[in-house]
Amino acid sequence: MKNTVRVAAVQAEPKWLRLADGVAQVIDLIGAAAGAGARLIAFPETFLPGYPWWCWVDSNQWNVEYSTRARENSMTRDGAEIDAIADAARAHGIHVVLGFGERQERRIYMAQAVIDDFGEIVSVRRKAGLNSVERKVFASGTPNLPAVHHTPIGKYGALSGQENQRPLLTRALRADEEQLHIAAWPGSPDGDAAGPESSTTVSRMYALEAGAFVLAPCAVVGESAWDGRGAFAGPRTGRAHIYAADGEEVVAPLEEGVDGILCADLELGASGLEAEHLDRQSRNRKSAAPARRGTRRAVPGWQSGPDRWALPLSLGAYPGGIAAC
Repeated sequence: MKNTVRVAAVQAEPKWLRLADGVAQVIDLIGAAAGAGARLIAFPETFLPGYPWWCWVDSNQWNVEYSTRARENSMTRDGAEIDAIADAARAHGIHVVLGFGERQERRIYMAQAVIDDFGEIVSVRRKAGLNSVERKVFASGTPNLPAVHHTPIGKYGALSGQENQRPLLTRALRADEEQLHIAAWPGSPDGDAAGPESSTTVSRMYALEAGAFVLAPCAVVGESAWDGRGAFAGPRTGRAHIYAADGEEVVAPLEEGVDGILCADLELGASGLEAEHLDRQSRNRKSAAPARRGTRRAVPGWQSGPDRWALPLSLGAYPGGIAAC
């Protein structure tokens, strides 16, 4: 039996390099999506503290200054900021897929967190294949295969940016019968060499190849992204999309460059015995969960459903102290 699930794709301008403001914005958007009936909300790539478009312009000295600010305004995976976001997911009963800059000592990674509707951080995966400009700011993550998360609302996975066109990664998700794919994009400023249509083309092709719904959140890029430098001066750009398996738009997108949330009702729920098992598992987890957690540590060996690629999220259990999954 199929379930109709409402999902939400964020189309909004980040609070560039202002972490506290950005966390408050994320929590507000989670509440707004849940208030509209959404069971899952997806955020753009590196929404916190904002994708570093400034790397494409100006001098190396200026980039050093902004790289330092980006590191100072990035989250850790076990800090107070991500705890607050996870608590918002639990309070509103909504799944969250969040792109953020993850700080570990002096390094920053392009990370993507999956938080379930009980506020548990299911996985944090670090982007491994960075382009030459991203490497000016970010370190490369461990090249692990992505996971499909088996949940009561359906089976979903997520990738960031150009990862969505890498066959090794997309094949792993398709092999586990992904029903909904989150293709997170950082936006595209006026003058970006790749062009604003590149992300929509990749997202639509993914839907056609995988036979899955594709949720494509996208950041809005405005003048505030450049901190007064005037680079790529032009109108606010960025548009989120939601595609069906045939590559067609499920719902009309929002106006270009306007902040908002794009919602759609999709038939992607788990069915039969799997749904019954997952619902029972969720009820057991809810009854056993403490009222307030400190650091979030998954049970050793825990995986997201029957997925065969997911690594358990456990702080201090792996070389270097963190599992990049």
